[in-house]
Amino acid sequence: MDVSRPGKGRLRIAVTGASGDYGRLLLSRLDQDPDVESILVLDVVRPEGDKVEFHRVDLTRYDAESELTDALTERPVDALYHLAFLFGPIRNGSLAHELEVIGTMNVLTAAGRSRLPRLVVPSLTAVYGARGNNPAMLREDSALQGCPHSRFVTDKVEVEGQVRAFRERHPEMRVLVLRFAPVLGPSVDNPATRFLKNPVVPTLMGFDPLWQGLHEDDAARALHLALRADASGEFNIVGRGVMPISGLIQQAGARPLPLPGPLFRAGLHTLDAVGAGTLPVALLDYIHYSWVADGERAESALGFIPLHHVRDAAAALKRS
Repeated sequence: MDVSRPGKGRLRIAVTGASGDYGRLLLSRLDQDPDVESILVLDVVRPEGDKVEFHRVDLTRYDAESELTDALTERPVDALYHLAFLFGPIRNGSLAHELEVIGTMNVLTAAGRSRLPRLVVPSLTAVYGARGNNPAMLREDSALQGCPHSRFVTDKVEVEGQVRAFRERHPEMRVLVLRFAPVLGPSVDNPATRFLKNPVVPTLMGFDPLWQGLHEDDAARALHLALRADASGEFNIVGRGVMPISGLIQQAGARPLPLPGPLFRAGLHTLDAVGAGTLPVALLDYIHYSWVADGERAESALGFIPLHHVRDAAAALKRS
């Protein structure tokens, strides 16, 4: 079935990571989509939803690939959203690596054997890295420099490499990678939201890099648009406008506290030690340098036009 054109029949959609932030945002949209007949959830927890068909799969298990293949071939699906990525506080880096990198390997193998028409995978604009020599606008063909000291970002870069190689081996399949700017809103939990929700946020004295932010409602729309998009490849999904990090902090209802480098690092270490949940020290580059992605390709190829400005996305945290 050609899912790039709406109205050609009832769609069966499969989703991994349905209990995560992206999964919850997407499932509410799919549940309201009259063209979607059923949602096959491949996860360890069954979510709510009238259209949900649950199949328990643990992507870190040795038999995950065969479980996925069986589930996807028993009743073929029109699209698979692979959303099983960690954005909450990560205390066990090895487990996160198993879920994201090894789990993705299992998903891709099963997707290839099942001959799926469409695969959608989320990523981050953070994979470009924050560097002093970044271009003013980072486009989809920019190098993925990542963040060498952060496994959170490094695993996403590795996953993108896996997905790119998979797409080259399966040109008949539509494979979309959505690189999200930091998603902000009352129902999501990621390094950016935990950073901005502190009443006082330490920043690096002498540096005020530009940030983008994406309201969670816009993130949900982008995921939903990927179901019917007549396109493949990578897409930057960003909100309207940019703001210096100090302004973003203020919009979120917090107060920036500029600190010299050594005190800044010590402050982040202290907040992390007491469980305040601020930005990990490994992500320091993103408070040091700008990293602004160009969303033009998503607008032209996916039809994604953000409804919310970055300031409104940050302000949504103040009400959460």
